Amino acid sequence: MKSTLTAMLSRQDFYTGLVTILVGVIGLLDIAYGNWRPGPGIGPHAFPQLAYIALVIAGLVIWIDVARGKSDERPDYLRVTLSTGVALVAIGMGMFWLAGKLGLGVSVLITLIGTSFLLTRDPLKHWQSTILVPVIASIVIWILFVWLINIPLPRGLLI
Repeated sequence: MKSTLTAMLSRQDFYTGLVTILVGVIGLLDIAYGNWRPGPGIGPHAFPQLAYIALVIAGLVIWIDVARGKSDERPDYLRVTLSTGVALVAIGMGMFWLAGKLGLGVSVLITLIGTSFLLTRDPLKHWQSTILVPVIASIVIWILFVWLINIPLPRGLLI
């Protein structure tokens, strides 16, 4: 048992699952105890809760794969991997804070660009994936929620 746990802790996917679960749990705690509360019933109000529950489940599925031995090898620089995970959690939490200030559309754009820069080796060289793709994704998310599903998104100073 101890060797299985040690083997799991040495896998990069273990920490990916941990960060995924933490983001989901933090989001669920924000919904339960924060200033923002979802409305009653199923529908647009339940979407954020379902998204966070899906993150927790995805993290658990990653952990199951790690326990079964289906995961990435030990990362070369575990400290870099852990600091990247912490930075991703901080960026995710910053998105929730920015959503009330700048609006959800702008905060999603900033979050996607920030995570793209964080996860890309040479972000300016690959500007299409670090800048262009997040801009297009933000526009698609905005169109999907506001026009197609007719869900009002938090508005801020900019949008």
